[in-house]
Amino acid sequence: MNSQNHIAAALTRLKRGVMLCAAGVFVAALIQLFVFGFVHFTDVRYQTLADPNPTEHRTVVVTPTSTGGVRAERPKAELPAPTIEEVVASMTPRSIPDVNRVTTTTDVILMRISQGAIIVGIFSAVGLAVLTTLGAIVAGGASVPGVEKAISACMWGLCLCLLALPWKDVFASMPFGGVFTGYGNMVAASEGATNSIQLMLVFVGIPAAAMAGAMVTGLRFGSGVERGILMHQAAPPMDAVDRAMAETRENLSTNRHIGAVTNSFAGDSEAAPTESVGTISRPRSTEPPARRRANLSGSHSEDQGDYKRPI
Repeated sequence: MNSQNHIAAALTRLKRGVMLCAAGVFVAALIQLFVFGFVHFTDVRYQTLADPNPTEHRTVVVTPTSTGGVRAERPKAELPAPTIEEVVASMTPRSIPDVNRVTTTTDVILMRISQGAIIVGIFSAVGLAVLTTLGAIVAGGASVPGVEKAISACMWGLCLCLLALPWKDVFASMPFGGVFTGYGNMVAASEGATNSIQLMLVFVGIPAAAMAGAMVTGLRFGSGVERGILMHQAAPPMDAVDRAMAETRENLSTNRHIGAVTNSFAGDSEAAPTESVGTISRPRSTEPPARRRANLSGSHSEDQGDYKRPI
């Protein structure tokens, strides 16, 4: 297998890997969208516990107890003065959690699905960036037509990798948790959301953009290396006769012998042979000698009947 066939095989494998990683990013982002929809727009995660006997009431009677004698007054403990933050927190209205509202097994199922999508999405995004970079290097080194599309796909893959990484878990100061954010962060943001536009942008707009970017990356990389695969595709195997003829043609094209036939059509003509007379060389005529005819005067009797003979 020659170098051209090696290039075709490398580009084919890279194309398959890029398509697989792009599909992984697309499916993982789609799963995250569905999980967020169930978390934010439905109540499948919770179950309300109902009283089995709502008409039955329990009455608790408390009997006061009296003690004789005079009670001694205890000294009052001085409490520390509250800070401004505590005063503001006490004045802020808080939602009292409902003790009858508990989570169900659906919450655990959604959490497992989200964790699987996060693992697949992050690994696929990193693999997509690496494979598109390798494909751009191979296509550029082999001068494949359409290498500019491979470079564009490489840039898209790097951007998707940067969007997919969980930056908030690595750097606490980062406000962005990445496309594949954790399930706990998603639930906390959904329950304590104050700005619905920002919530939709983070958990709906960015995953949708990641899906579109994965599709563009896969399609552009495939179209960029397709011509290189077709140009450098492996030829069918030759039998012994074809291989021997190919070697002979190669030897004739590389090793030319002296006296080889020149191309007269291109203007190169073979030099006429020369004959030397003394010290002077003159070109020898290549025409056949003229036919001798008999003398018609009749002076030679032996040649008189020659001219009468039929030709």
